[in-house]
Amino acid sequence: MSFIAWQKVSRPLEAGGLGVKDMQKFGEALFLKIVWALMADEDKLWVKICKSKYFPVVGFWRTQGTNGGSKMWRQVLQMREFFSQDVMWQLGNGDKVQALSQPWFQNWSIQNVAGTIDRRIKVSSLVLEQTGEWDEQQLNRLFQPEQVASILGGVKKSEEHGMNKDTLVWNRTKSGKYSVKEGYKVLTLHQQGVINASTSHWKNIWRWKTITPKVKVFLWRLLHKWLPMAANMHRRIAHFSPICQRCHEENEYEMHCLFFCNSSRQVWFGSMLGLRVHDLPLDITNTVINVMNGLDEEGNRIFANTMWEIWKERNKTVMEHKNFQPRAVLQRVRVSVSVQREENQLQMPQTRILEQERYDYKESDWQVLVDASWAITNKAGGGFVLYKNGSMQAIGFHSFQAQDPFQAEAVAMKNAITFFYQYTHLSDGESVEFFSDCLNLVNAVNQGDVTDLPSWRAEGVILELIANVQLLQSRLIISHAKREALAQAHDLANLARRRDISYQGQPHGVAARSEDKHDH
Repeated sequence: MSFIAWQKVSRPLEAGGLGVKDMQKFGEALFLKIVWALMADEDKLWVKICKSKYFPVVGFWRTQGTNGGSKMWRQVLQMREFFSQDVMWQLGNGDKVQALSQPWFQNWSIQNVAGTIDRRIKVSSLVLEQTGEWDEQQLNRLFQPEQVASILGGVKKSEEHGMNKDTLVWNRTKSGKYSVKEGYKVLTLHQQGVINASTSHWKNIWRWKTITPKVKVFLWRLLHKWLPMAANMHRRIAHFSPICQRCHEENEYEMHCLFFCNSSRQVWFGSMLGLRVHDLPLDITNTVINVMNGLDEEGNRIFANTMWEIWKERNKTVMEHKNFQPRAVLQRVRVSVSVQREENQLQMPQTRILEQERYDYKESDWQVLVDASWAITNKAGGGFVLYKNGSMQAIGFHSFQAQDPFQAEAVAMKNAITFFYQYTHLSDGESVEFFSDCLNLVNAVNQGDVTDLPSWRAEGVILELIANVQLLQSRLIISHAKREALAQAHDLANLARRRDISYQGQPHGVAARSEDKHDH
């Protein structure tokens, strides 16, 4: 008898499935690479051919299906809607983006475009040549008032930072480029309607390192109520008795089987956890999640293995007609927990004590240690410590908003450089070296290349850093350092993010500044 629909098994792990690929959806995710290439107007021969044949004038977003179009082209147009909510052009000079046919600001939509004018008008024509500012008269003629406000308040032209190329970005990935992995994930979750906060506990279950895979699968079936409990069988087979075969008193559902039945109560009474069964909620999901969230790793191991051993002993009672043995269950739990603990200790790599990394500062007169701290709430903090010839001169930290860790690192570095030039001026022959533990940032700035950044959102800031380095040549250096060497800057960044405070100046002013903020 099948308890589980294949559609649910093929969900991603974090959505309550087993992560088994749905081949049809995976094929669609691969096909979306074609749609992305057409949308991004990639420099490929087949893209140019499709453009000249199917949308030479109106643009990819406005073109409609025709009777002469191939089946593949009709599918391209159908799949186009997949990107409608999460894609946007990041402006360079605006020469490549059609203002009325391609999304380039937050609430852009075809339906809201006003007026009957040339649909091929470029975004670059909406900028005043003399000042480089938006032409508000043009914007008010073309768009609705709320759209104009969105453009004036939120659209930044990256040309100011030296980036002339318009780039299509997809908000679902940090790089801004479409990926088959993320596309499949979105397709699956969108179709099954399972994107909500209530599924977040699945991530924790699969990440618990102290629980063996077979016990994780047991928990997965348990929380979905897909175990062959008597009550579950009764719902599928009418003549199947829902009564518990151990106590013969109550219907056997999940909570009764594992916690409320007298034989199960005896197990929990004698367990190492000392669980108070009568205080547990009636819902199995709330029980398991709440209990495991309140335990440490060792407690989670004991709790999960106890449920697993109760279930195995219950099966012996039902199928082999053996008496339920609470002591035997407790003994097996102790043995399994002990074995798993030893296995984890054998697999755990030997940790070595990391000494504070020391750097030879002889090549630079000034040294600045920079680090960032970021949380999933998009709150971020940056910290820096300024040295001259090994002697601390000043410190600084600041709180801000960032969409991802890489953007936070870039903003922290920019702020540190800004402060340095406000604090002092380099004398002739002097140089300054900034240290960061973000290797991607260091490489991007030193190589002057922003094509493969981990986050497209940081592109403008990285271009500013590149301009600073190129302007001062060898007098401003950005180098990589291990995180242990930036411990001071990291602590300051954490302080700024957690308390939402900012400070820059002499080190002795930190305590008073943080206490004032904390008191208020």
